[in-house]
Amino acid sequence: MMNIIDLTKQEFSNNRSELRKEIINIFLKESPGTGKGELTSRYNYIVKKKGEQEVYLKRPAQFNNGFDFTLNVSNTNFNPGGRATTRPTHGNIIDDLVQKKEVNTKLYDELKEQIDKIYNCQNPNKVEFDFGIGIDSEILLECIKWLFVEQDVTYWNYSGRAMFYSAIQDI
Repeated sequence: MMNIIDLTKQEFSNNRSELRKEIINIFLKESPGTGKGELTSRYNYIVKKKGEQEVYLKRPAQFNNGFDFTLNVSNTNFNPGGRATTRPTHGNIIDDLVQKKEVNTKLYDELKEQIDKIYNCQNPNKVEFDFGIGIDSEILLECIKWLFVEQDVTYWNYSGRAMFYSAIQDI
C-alpha cells in the first residue's frame, strides 16, 4: 500500500545538519513493513506541486541504503527515447543546465545564483526563469534541492551535496 504524505507546507531548516535530521525524523515515523511485495510499507512524500506536476520523494528506494530515497517528478519523463522514468538523474540536471546556459548566459547566471542559495540551504528568492527549453525552472530548482538532500543523507560522512554541486560549478 502506498502512503502519500504532503510535505509542501513543511518548513525545513536552513542548516544542512538540521535539514538532514528533519527529513530522517520524518522517515522514522514510517510504519514498518511486514514482508516483501504488497507487505512492504511504501511512502511518497510530496515536496512541491506545480500544475500537473508533483515533485516527490519515494521510499523505500531500491538501493537498500537505509534512509535512502529517490526523487521523482510526476508527469515527466527524464529518459525520452528509452525506458520512461520519473526520476531525474544528476546527468539530466547537468544536461538541462548546460542547455540553459547555451541559450541565455545572463539568465543562467541568475539561475545559478539561486542554485548557490539552495546549496547553502537557503530558499531561492526567484524560481521562474523563461529559457523556453528544458525542465521548468521551478521544478528544476526543487529537484536540485532534493538531490542535494539525498546526497547528504546517503553520503553524509563523505562530501554529501558537494559532489553534485561541484559538477554544477563545472558547467
